[in-house]
Amino acid sequence: WNVSAQAIHNRVRGLQPWPGAYTRFRGRTLHIWKSKVGQALPPANPGTFISLKPLTVACASGSLELIEVQLEGRKRISAADFANGQRLHDNDILGEPSH
Repeated sequence: WNVSAQAIHNRVRGLQPWPGAYTRFRGRTLHIWKSKVGQALPPANPGTFISLKPLTVACASGSLELIEVQLEGRKRISAADFANGQRLHDNDILGEPSH
């Protein structure tokens, strides 16, 4: 998350279908299947969820909207379903080990 949103989006697209783009969420691997560069939003720490609808993450430069994800051991789902199922909150952080 410490690079531009465009760079992360390019990585998501470029690494499909294997090995894929991954991050960590609450101590588990989260595969990002689809994304798009998000709208410019207020600055936040990289990796922080800055919007839940649509599910958007702050990057070093810009923001990335997650469209389709897969949590380790689970099925591939929409980011909206992921946000609802995980009871996400603004300021939850991706890429951090569990506490």
